[in-house]
Amino acid sequence: MKKRLKYFILCIIIVVCCYLYSHVDKTHDIYNSEVDTGLYLAIALENGNSGSQLFKCQEEHLDGVSIKMSVNSVSMQGKLKYVLYDEKGKSLTSGELAIEEIKSGRINKILFEKSIENTKNNSYIISFSPVELQDGEYIGIYYLQEKSSQFIVGGKEVGGTMILRTVTHRFDVETFVVLIGFVIYFVLFFNILYKLFS
Repeated sequence: MKKRLKYFILCIIIVVCCYLYSHVDKTHDIYNSEVDTGLYLAIALENGNSGSQLFKCQEEHLDGVSIKMSVNSVSMQGKLKYVLYDEKGKSLTSGELAIEEIKSGRINKILFEKSIENTKNNSYIISFSPVELQDGEYIGIYYLQEKSSQFIVGGKEVGGTMILRTVTHRFDVETFVVLIGFVIYFVLFFNILYKLFS
């Protein structure tokens, strides 16, 4: 009886740990991610210039975005400001990212100060603008040339889609199932080994 209770408690602990571990940052691409990355283009944003992208959220809440950027800055003193708007142009959240924190040529995750709720199937606009850059310095925003876009730079439509992903921190069923499956395989495998060599 005690042995069964011990195994039951152990199983509960494992399930709870797997459940907690399965809360991950779930991302959704707003661009065609099946296209070769060699086709990505970059457009430079300097002081006083901004780039914005319209996108639709697939999750119930939105915690941030990921964007591919490059940095051409010697001083590394500038900042990248961002603002999230709803369809009507109302500012929902804003913040800034120090240039020195940007990983050039890679996807950079930007988490909002507060989670935006009730976002499923709603459209939003994310705007980026560099500030405090020196002359000749800029931040490159990567995009993919596509017919239907809403990628605006300097008030003009570029004709592409920003390399942007939405980020939502939530429980992911797929991750949970994989973890539970791995634990079951691990237990069965070592149980068989124990019986073989005992």
